[in-house]
Amino acid sequence: KQESGANPLFSFKLYKILRIRGDLVDKVLETFEKQITPYLKELKLELADLEYVQDGGYSYLRVYIESEEKQTDLEDCIALSSKIDSIADSMIKEKFFLEVSTPGLEKRIKKEKDFIRFNREKIKMFTKSQFDGKKSFEGVIHKFENDTIYLKMENDTILEIPISKMKKANLVYELTEIKEEVWSRKIRESF
Repeated sequence: KQESGANPLFSFKLYKILRIRGDLVDKVLETFEKQITPYLKELKLELADLEYVQDGGYSYLRVYIESEEKQTDLEDCIALSSKIDSIADSMIKEKFFLEVSTPGLEKRIKKEKDFIRFNREKIKMFTKSQFDGKKSFEGVIHKFENDTIYLKMENDTILEIPISKMKKANLVYELTEIKEEVWSRKIRESF
């Protein structure tokens, strides 16, 4: 007699299929990144992030770009999209949508250079497993060195989190920054 509930063998097979698919997606993204790098350099852009996700029954290849030289605009996104569209089509056999955009205010950070660039900025970080009794942290990047993120917490303690333990991290944009910007603009305009 079989009891109701998930079939452990089925669950294991599904996990294995998803893990293999995830590994394959990572390899395709790695190859894709190498192939689009010359176009990024040609357009004086940097790859901020790259992901292949399922959302609402559709697949999306999302390419997030930015420029340290200027404000990234729609023309940058269109120019890169037209250059990399055929590369994406040749690498991904299933139906998908290619999206090229900027990473937005709460940009994902994952590379050493990101942590150095956004030193003293507030982030929200998730770890792969429990670290210091938690998996979610919010604090200010104090520094990054020796593959370790030094995160200053609200109570002024500094957590030392190895980057290898990080699942994902994003900048935190607070509304107070917008209020301060609007206020300072109003003061400048009143003179």
